[in-house]
Amino acid sequence: MRLKGKVALVTGAANARSIGWGIAEALANEGADVVVNDVTAADELEARANDLQAKGVRSLAVVADVTDRAQVDAMVAQTVRELGRLDIVASNAGIVRWERFLDIKPATLRQLVNVNIHGNVNVCQAAAQQMIAQGDGGRLIITSSVQADMQYPITPVYGGTKHALHIFVGALALELAPYNITVNHIGPGWVRSPLNDPAPGQRTDEELEAQKRSVPLKRDGSIAEMGRAVVYFASDDGTYTTGAFLRVDGGLGISKYKI
Repeated sequence: MRLKGKVALVTGAANARSIGWGIAEALANEGADVVVNDVTAADELEARANDLQAKGVRSLAVVADVTDRAQVDAMVAQTVRELGRLDIVASNAGIVRWERFLDIKPATLRQLVNVNIHGNVNVCQAAAQQMIAQGDGGRLIITSSVQADMQYPITPVYGGTKHALHIFVGALALELAPYNITVNHIGPGWVRSPLNDPAPGQRTDEELEAQKRSVPLKRDGSIAEMGRAVVYFASDDGTYTTGAFLRVDGGLGISKYKI
């Protein structure tokens, strides 16, 4: 129960197979009260909050669009109003689109930048302002990707947004250190989440087996493993870690992966 008495917010957590849910559940397992957020699926999101309450922690379901700053501010305000404070934010909401560079559509570019960049700026800024007002520090943890430091074809803009988050996290870590707010990010590799279900080359049993073979540990990562990585940054184990990138990828980032 390393996080008992802490209040956490996790974005992009409605789907029970998502990394966001893995993070929310891991934080609750350590005793944190958890606000779960997503842009849609109110009933599904409410079910996630009920699942966490069954663990004996407080939980809220808040539907909000991370690309809309007014909605993000309202979500943070509701968190503080109903749970008393905000100590940990897992800014996890993100999207991916598979398009080759020569085929990228303007709408795809806007969507990826809006959610993956603007969304993280909105969530982290609103959260940091609340943490500074509280006066006793906090933890910001972003879900980026193994693509923060390796290149893939077919997702050039997605990869660009995730590498941008690597720079963003380092800059925030420097600016927020005087307030005792740590800022870090995790880099999931291949996780069989709803985000990756449409991925080319991962739709048949044969393709999935080939994908496993491309990972040095020969398997996909679980959402629980992603959650436990976030717990490290959120708990006292991570008090002296800021501006860091933790790949949670079974070695994919150092492999000889070929698409």
